[in-house]
Amino acid sequence: MKRKILLAIPVFIILLVVFYIIPLFFKSDKETYRFVSTWGSEGSQPGQFSGPIGVAIDKAGFIYVSDAENNRIQKFTSDGAFVAEWGSEGDELGQLSRPMHITFSPDGKLYVAEYLNDRIQIFDTEGNSLGAIGTSGDEPGQFDAPGGVTVDAQGNIYVADFYNHRVQKFSKEGKFLSLIGESGQVFSGKLHYPTDITIGNDGSVYVADAYNYRVQHFSIAGKFLRKWGGPLGLGIPGVWKGWFKVATGTAVDSAGNIYVADFYNHRIQKFSPKGDYITALGEAGNGEGQFDRPTDIAIDQNGRVYVVDFGNNRIQVFQPESRKR
Repeated sequence: MKRKILLAIPVFIILLVVFYIIPLFFKSDKETYRFVSTWGSEGSQPGQFSGPIGVAIDKAGFIYVSDAENNRIQKFTSDGAFVAEWGSEGDELGQLSRPMHITFSPDGKLYVAEYLNDRIQIFDTEGNSLGAIGTSGDEPGQFDAPGGVTVDAQGNIYVADFYNHRVQKFSKEGKFLSLIGESGQVFSGKLHYPTDITIGNDGSVYVADAYNYRVQHFSIAGKFLRKWGGPLGLGIPGVWKGWFKVATGTAVDSAGNIYVADFYNHRIQKFSPKGDYITALGEAGNGEGQFDRPTDIAIDQNGRVYVVDFGNNRIQVFQPESRKR
């Protein structure tokens, strides 16, 4: 019996190399992006950042950034000119404690995942708090360090509940509706420290399953559809195209393509709605177009990509340049 098991291991490795490693060297990027601009530096003054995490764009084209260690939200023009800021450390409404990923609802409200306050706080575009949902705990409707939030076309709210290893769905009034995923590794539908979610153009749900090193895709009803990242999405980290070393942020463009912040690979990867690799942006460094652990992405109506460059305390902007044929 032991001999059969030992023989099976090399066969598995050979199959892995043949079907998942070698093909990576023949994958080509189908699109390219060019660096446009950057703004921000380390600090606590207006326009500076200390560990920025999330980015979102409102209907007027203003850019919002969650400045996590400064416990505030900053608002900018699309060119990076500082407009306003709000928030201070605390747990009262209007205060923040390590704001993480952020998103806009269809009716123009800003939803902020607060990692240390175990809640989702809602603001208007002027920074006025409109309320919050969630309390600390592991029961349905409670959170343990929520990292990501998104809102679908009907106003339903989805929250990546980091330490509870699940995604929770709420009505627009904040009533708990259902769970997506459960704690686990390797197997489909199991989550291991999910950090962010986004809604596809068809209403389906994409989850950055951070420490399973993959993205998981669920239907509107929460049924598992597919996963990708490494061989068969089994939770194996890697540096190759289509693999991840901690997936931290997600975004979708007008064509339904999915962008993923690949934290320790210092890049953004772009995929089709079904998870087929398209291209990647960036590499490790602090120069233009380089990243130090990117955490989030937002795409405007013109296809420009805004990236939160966490370790470099800045925002970088990219423009689609050409499509290879």
